[in-house]
Amino acid sequence: MMMMIKSIVLLSILLATATAFAPVSFHQQKVPSSQQLYSNYEDNDNGVVLTRISEGDEGVPIPFLDVKGNSFIECYADSIATVEGVDYTIGVPCDYCVALCYFEGENFLPVELDDKLMDDIFPVAENIVGEEFGEELALQRTPQTLTLVGELDDDIDDEEEDEDDEDDEEEYNGEEEVEVLLTFEHRGTEFYLVRLLDPVLLVGKTDADRPDLRVLLTPEESDKVMPFLEDGFLKAHEDNLP
Repeated sequence: MMMMIKSIVLLSILLATATAFAPVSFHQQKVPSSQQLYSNYEDNDNGVVLTRISEGDEGVPIPFLDVKGNSFIECYADSIATVEGVDYTIGVPCDYCVALCYFEGENFLPVELDDKLMDDIFPVAENIVGEEFGEELALQRTPQTLTLVGELDDDIDDEEEDEDDEDDEEEYNGEEEVEVLLTFEHRGTEFYLVRLLDPVLLVGKTDADRPDLRVLLTPEESDKVMPFLEDGFLKAHEDNLP
């Protein structure tokens, strides 16, 4: 059984991965892209330098490659972060970031991308999206986050946006805001396809042999640089907010 619904809900889910982070969710505040905030920012505490993408590179899709999984996700470059002389591209996925979730008791949990449950449930969800939307939307199993390719109707009204603004002023309580797109039942469990409303940022390094793409960080690289990148990116936005 499949039921189409579209609603905005607050759900406690953790969707950040080793090479992806959702900076807005840390403070639950809506911020524009770095291109609107700064052209160059230096975090002296962590030695991180953030540089805005040039106008000529804005809006150009860049493949972020997952070498281990031999797959990629297309992103728009947001900024370049330099740590210890190494440049890292921070990118925003070109398509909608989504997740497959389910309830376990009162907890709303995402199905992890590398979980065997994802192997079972993804083809089902992919077929349902295809049957419901035809060629308008397609669900893709991309690295770091599932993506939905196509155009969604932006039907969040002004009243809901005003409520969001009020929520932004409150202290972040660990809840992630998502939009439920559809639900379906599989093997006795109700699953939800949700759109992530907070931006997800991916980090990759330039491939010397293929400069037109970026390579997602290895777990070892992530452990080393992600804390500095997250902290530096947040500080850049906080220091430049009006």
